Amino acid sequence: MVGLRVMPSLPDLTAEERAAIRQACGFACVRCGVTIYRYLGLPDGPDGTLLCPTCHGLVEEGRLTATQVHSFHANPVVRQRHFARDRLPFSAELPHLVIGGSRLLRDTPIPITLEGEPILIFAPPRRTNGATRISVRLGGIDGQPEQIVDGNEWMPNGSWHFLLRGDRYSMMATRGDGLCVLRVVARNRIAVEHLRTTMKGRRLEITPDWLEIDGKRYIDRIGSGTLIGLEL
Repeated sequence: MVGLRVMPSLPDLTAEERAAIRQACGFACVRCGVTIYRYLGLPDGPDGTLLCPTCHGLVEEGRLTATQVHSFHANPVVRQRHFARDRLPFSAELPHLVIGGSRLLRDTPIPITLEGEPILIFAPPRRTNGATRISVRLGGIDGQPEQIVDGNEWMPNGSWHFLLRGDRYSMMATRGDGLCVLRVVARNRIAVEHLRTTMKGRRLEITPDWLEIDGKRYIDRIGSGTLIGLEL
């Protein structure tokens, strides 16, 4: 088997082109169904496809062939009868959040900001059969804000790792201790299982049971039913 090793990123796509690729791929990685993905050029052709960071890594390691990638794109896993959509965040509504010891957070697209930076953003899909749109912004190695995920698109080039572990999306800095683990409890419920970052000199850590800012721990500080649940 001769692997690909290279599938070019497609940073200059128009909004319409991105929407067409998402629709064709089922709003997820065509190989595994993860809803965090990169827009990549198909081998030997002008079209684009979606692969999660893990499956894209298999391409870069030479473990997937062009024929396999085309096969995945032609028949995305999320469109197959056996695929269990309930284990991943496919919902037409804004998700309920389990975070910081608060009661189940509802109708709060931005649960927390730090120094004016939205750490997490959740939004319903643009189409009813799409996936919950997730954005994650954490401190980089220099403490400055870095966009990790932007509307489900994986942004880093080597500075962060992504793993699907059971029902958990795990994002980890390659250097430092930056971390974000989101657990898909149900199709419309997400738990912030562990988030840890240092940004602009401030230290933030969050679990389902509490949040800690600059060494001080709080419970039930995040408001529900508002645009921003807590500004720090």
